[in-house]
Amino acid sequence: MDVRRIIIIALFAALLVAGAYVTIPIGPVPITLQTAFVLLAGVLGGKKIAGPAIAIYLSLGAMGLPIFSGGIGGFAHFAGPTGGFLISWLAAAPITGYLTDRGFRIPQETKTDKVSKKQLLWMILGVVVGTLIIYGIGIPYMKFVLSISWSQALVAGFLPFLPGDLVKIVAVVLLGNLFARRVREFVQPDKGVEETADEINTGN
Repeated sequence: MDVRRIIIIALFAALLVAGAYVTIPIGPVPITLQTAFVLLAGVLGGKKIAGPAIAIYLSLGAMGLPIFSGGIGGFAHFAGPTGGFLISWLAAAPITGYLTDRGFRIPQETKTDKVSKKQLLWMILGVVVGTLIIYGIGIPYMKFVLSISWSQALVAGFLPFLPGDLVKIVAVVLLGNLFARRVREFVQPDKGVEETADEINTGN
């Protein structure tokens, strides 16, 4: 792994730490900026950046560093109501990155820092699917941990977050449109963005 890729992975891990300290406590699952950074890691860096960044962050938190929401840490946090949401990031970030990477396999018709319309559609798909994965794992996990009904779980873990998550989706897509090509070119300066994405998706 080269230095540039390590820098970007470390940057996204650091953003997740920072996002944990911007918290609005509204119930068993607080509102934070972290889900935006989870999706942004996939959109800007692709699956080979997003996956390691999430794994590093969760590993450091599990070891006891106070980097989870509320400034706490420890493996026991995964057994709490927010544990499923944390675990879901391990799937949401790389899948968002994978879908975005597929868009970047489409050749760019004009030389520009912004993405094409087809690439933007793949990016939107990635962010939406990533968000659904977070809900799809986090809410059932919270229901099981708290022993509550599905309606209670939706009220506690879905409805309060929906408006904010819609805003996050728009913000992540806008940032992706502006910076996704630049980040990929930074990671692989000697290769085209499309060539790099093709390598990522073929596992090379």
